[in-house]
Amino acid sequence: MNLRLYEKVVEWTRQGKRVAVASIVDTKGSTPRKPGTKMLVSSDMELYGTIGGGCVEADVIFAAREVIKTLSPQLLHVDIKAKNADELDMLCGGEITLYVEPVMPDYKLLICGGGHISKALAHVCEGLDFKITIIDDRPQFSNDGRFPNADETISSPYEEIDEHFELTPLTFCVVVTRGHSGDEVCLRSILRSPAPYVAMIGSRGKWKHLKKSLTEHGFLEEQLARVHSPAGLDIHSITPEEIAVSVAAQIIQYRNQWMHDGFPKIAGAAVGNSSEEKHERSPNNADA
Repeated sequence: MNLRLYEKVVEWTRQGKRVAVASIVDTKGSTPRKPGTKMLVSSDMELYGTIGGGCVEADVIFAAREVIKTLSPQLLHVDIKAKNADELDMLCGGEITLYVEPVMPDYKLLICGGGHISKALAHVCEGLDFKITIIDDRPQFSNDGRFPNADETISSPYEEIDEHFELTPLTFCVVVTRGHSGDEVCLRSILRSPAPYVAMIGSRGKWKHLKKSLTEHGFLEEQLARVHSPAGLDIHSITPEEIAVSVAAQIIQYRNQWMHDGFPKIAGAAVGNSSEEKHERSPNNADA
């Protein structure tokens, strides 16, 4: 695979696109391309590279759509001899075997705050294919010893999130600092980013207060509508561990939905709320 192909995979996944890689692994007879040739197909049907064009490529694109949807690889056999030469617009008469595989996105989970709920959430999300990052402005609450499950710990003022962490279209953010001011600072950075999932632990009253302040600072309603607060699925959770389970479940719900339907484009578009509309106040929603 040439370097430009790798770069295109990174470019598309950072844009929130899902990608399938089709590789020719075997050929027989006369074929337009040989083993090792690769082509990329994105979730919005953008192509990069070619494995020969015509109906061969059409078969690959069809398979790639299924691979992107199911995240399960396929071994595809195309018999060019069995296809009409006029339809293919080629004179080859061999057979091609391709391996079509999904590129697993680099999902990131940013947890703002290093308290009890954050600790439980990092533990629950370990093994869920997230790169987990903790940020807290207190070194004793953001270090490898406190968060052995995290891939990265950052001790920095919340105002400097953008300097230490790249918020991408595949970043899931949970805000659970020790106070309203820290939560608001984090939300200001996150809501200006392409991160599709934003959750804040706290009561409905807390969110009402912060929403008013963010509006006064120029944030639009469609930006604020992206915030899930109260956070998590309504399972009447009480302990930090139970709250962590409810938030992790909501993250999985959205990730799986977006993996199937495509990740939202954040530029001016809002991601609607779901289960948080169903419950007014439960222990999930107590201020962190």
